Amino acid sequence: MRLKEIKAFLEKINQDQIIFDSHFYKRSRERSINQAIVRSFLSHINKLEKIEKGKEENRFKLWFKMSRKYSLVLIIEIGSSKDLKIISAWNTDRKWQKKLKQ
Repeated sequence: MRLKEIKAFLEKINQDQIIFDSHFYKRSRERSINQAIVRSFLSHINKLEKIEKGKEENRFKLWFKMSRKYSLVLIIEIGSSKDLKIISAWNTDRKWQKKLKQ
């Protein structure tokens, strides 16, 4: 899939097509992220800043703008049945990211 196709797919996704992986639930206990937050950002595609290809063919990393300081990062997998599987999610500090790039 191309990056433009992914954005178009996300715009058409139905909430019933979003599946959460067991890894997401395991990590969400350690992080301040839950299903409601992820579903909310997936329904607001205008906050999507960046899409990166993952290590596997149908996996992608999505970067959503949460605030001036934080981004929400989602690792997703698009299944052959056009379901969207959320593998993992976390929020990041933009100032910390800039320091790593220097």
